[in-house]
Amino acid sequence: MVRTLMKREESYAVHALLYLHEYPGAPASQVAADLQIPAAFTAKVLRRLGASGLVEAKAGRTGGVHLRIPLTELTLLDVVEAVSGPLMMDTCQTKARCATQQRKGYCRLNTAWVALSLEVREALRAVRLDQLADPPADDPSAHGRDGTRPTERGDARTARTTRTA
Repeated sequence: MVRTLMKREESYAVHALLYLHEYPGAPASQVAADLQIPAAFTAKVLRRLGASGLVEAKAGRTGGVHLRIPLTELTLLDVVEAVSGPLMMDTCQTKARCATQQRKGYCRLNTAWVALSLEVREALRAVRLDQLADPPADDPSAHGRDGTRPTERGDARTARTTRTA
C-alpha cells in the first residue's frame, strides 16, 4: 500500500492550475477530461481554488476557468493551503498543549512534528508553479515545427490537437 503526503485535492489543484496556465479559459469539463479527474471532483477542487481567489469561473461564450494570480506568485504551499488550510504534520500541533504535554509538562514528539512541519512548509514554499509550467498553448514558442508541444512529440497516446482561440 502507498500513502502519498499530499491529498488528492491538493495534487489535482496543482495540476488544474498548471493546465489553466496552458489553456486559459478552458471549461471545467475539459480540465477534468484532459487531466483524467472525475468531473465532480474537479468541480470541488475548482470551487476551493475559486473561494481562495486563485481562479475565476466565467459563464458564456468567452467564459471558462481563468487564473486570477500569475503562476510566478504561487508556490506549492500556497496551493496546498488554499485547498486544505494550514499545513501541519500532526493534529497535536493544533492544540496549545497536547495530551502528553498536559500529562508530563513536555512532549519530544511535538517538537519533532513542529520541526518537520517547518521543513515541509519551506520545501513547498521554495517551488513556484511557474517553474513547473509549460508555456500557454497559444504561445508559438511552445510548439515545435511539427505543431506539437514538447511533451506530445513521440507519443501518440498523449498527443492533442492544438487549440485555437
